[in-house]
Amino acid sequence: MTGLALNPLDYISSSSSSSYTTRKCAWVVFLLTTPSYLPGILVLAYTLRKYNSKYPLIVAINPSIAAETITALEEYGLEVRMVQPLVPRGQITLIAERFVDTWTKAAVFGFDDYDRVCLIDGDMMLKRNMDEIFDIPLKEDQIAATFACICNLDKSSWAPAEWTRDNCGFAPSHGSDSITHPGPAQPTGTHSLLNSGLVVLTPSQLVLQRIYELVESGDKNDQERIKEWSFPDQDLFADLFRGKWISIPWIYNSIKTMRYWHGNFYNDHDVRNLHYICKKPWKYRPKYNSPEEYERTGNVYKVEAGEYAQVKDNDVGLNEREADAVTHGWWWEEYECMLGQMRKNGYGWCEFVDNLTDRGQS
Repeated sequence: MTGLALNPLDYISSSSSSSYTTRKCAWVVFLLTTPSYLPGILVLAYTLRKYNSKYPLIVAINPSIAAETITALEEYGLEVRMVQPLVPRGQITLIAERFVDTWTKAAVFGFDDYDRVCLIDGDMMLKRNMDEIFDIPLKEDQIAATFACICNLDKSSWAPAEWTRDNCGFAPSHGSDSITHPGPAQPTGTHSLLNSGLVVLTPSQLVLQRIYELVESGDKNDQERIKEWSFPDQDLFADLFRGKWISIPWIYNSIKTMRYWHGNFYNDHDVRNLHYICKKPWKYRPKYNSPEEYERTGNVYKVEAGEYAQVKDNDVGLNEREADAVTHGWWWEEYECMLGQMRKNGYGWCEFVDNLTDRGQS
């Protein structure tokens, strides 16, 4: 099978060479319209620091973000940049209202004061350092990302008919080969679909101009093309870099459902970056452990996975909280550590941030 794929772990040993150390790189995350993703972005920033990333996290916002949210970001030591919203002129199709803002993520190509950036979603959290993704060989007209998981084991009604386990780009992968030899991206078919939660790219005003010309085009063919896209930035990137995007291993964009959908390769230990798609962990606070359980486990919260404790290849069924209990528990433990550190360091926005999470118990 032809196609494009590589493993960033192969380039760790090269990172000390002068061609890499002089490169200016950054992580870029977008916070658009509301502050609801603020807890997620702060945990992302906390884990980037915890795992000693060499590169800064830049938060791109649009003008509608309130001043208090901007201050909360800046006082945590994050650079904030204003970007203008990008909205197509024609009819669009969305599977969720929140995706209307994601067109604006294409503005990342305008960050050309950096040699390379990694677009990263605000519902992600590092489990290990992954700076090596900045060191992969990448041409200016290429991007690197993971496949979109299209198994659709929960039978979502909005999913296209071709979204099945057999058609998923990750389906052929098994065990450690899924990391050392990731499946190659294809120019057509379902293996041409990427997940835009993490995208490694070279900023370019020329690419940005192409994007603006496309989404603002009055051409009927362009508008029909855009109308078919349900995931704006994701489908845009897959279309724009068709036959040019490079597949990297799942460990860099481990969507939480992989834990019970992809037993063919998933392993907790291998995860470098977890992606909390769909329901966000900060919207449901788990039950606290008793003092005795905290003493025994070192964990603030209970993990109640129920029947999903051993599930490796199944759907969510009706109990999504149990299915995601383990991965959401990871997020809450990091959140508590971050909040404790913030209070110790005199960060003045702890209550503001905590009020954006679920404060209750159930």
